Amino acid sequence: MPSLRSLITAASLGSMLLACADGTGPVPTGGAISAAPTSGLSAARAGKQTTSSTDGLTTTTMTDATTPTDAPAPLRFLPDAPRLRTYDTTFVAHQGWKQSFVIFHEDGNYFMVLDVPASAQFVDADGNPVPDGAEVELRARVDSASVSFEFGPHGSYFTGSRPVLLWVYLKYVDVGSSGGLPNIWYQADATLPWAVLPTTADRAGNWLKVELRHFSNYAVAY
Repeated sequence: MPSLRSLITAASLGSMLLACADGTGPVPTGGAISAAPTSGLSAARAGKQTTSSTDGLTTTTMTDATTPTDAPAPLRFLPDAPRLRTYDTTFVAHQGWKQSFVIFHEDGNYFMVLDVPASAQFVDADGNPVPDGAEVELRARVDSASVSFEFGPHGSYFTGSRPVLLWVYLKYVDVGSSGGLPNIWYQADATLPWAVLPTTADRAGNWLKVELRHFSNYAVAY
């Protein structure tokens, strides 16, 4: 099964590396990340759920994607994991443009991809839709030890017919020996409970994927 890496051309990857010396960068429109592969996928199991399977794709649907629960214990990076090229960075997006942003490990492997479709409407923390063509500064801060991160501006969110997708790669994450699959968790505000998001995981590609609607706190945990 092709990995997500193989779906980005060498030219596009070179452009990403040149575009941003701090370890992030938008994927050019011509080399945008393609749809995820649909074979060999299985969804992480957590909470109340229903499961269906089509063409080797197992999808778990949470009956309530935002049921509050106790705070998760975020997974941690492996002791010998290469550092990220950045732990605190700002992406400059444009409303109405299809763009993807990447955070790399120092060895060039992906840690995170944020895929923003052209149809996504950015709404600021005051509830105001951003006009077409306007620049939007999206901030990402990642913990240096645990697989937890924060997106800003805090309280802002996306609407639209196609969701923003967040991919997190597990190559350098200590997932333990249970054989289970972790989830991506969400916290709207530091004073509110955490909730499990419906998480699709690919064992072969070693990644997790969720639909991202809000810019708040996130963590990878069981």
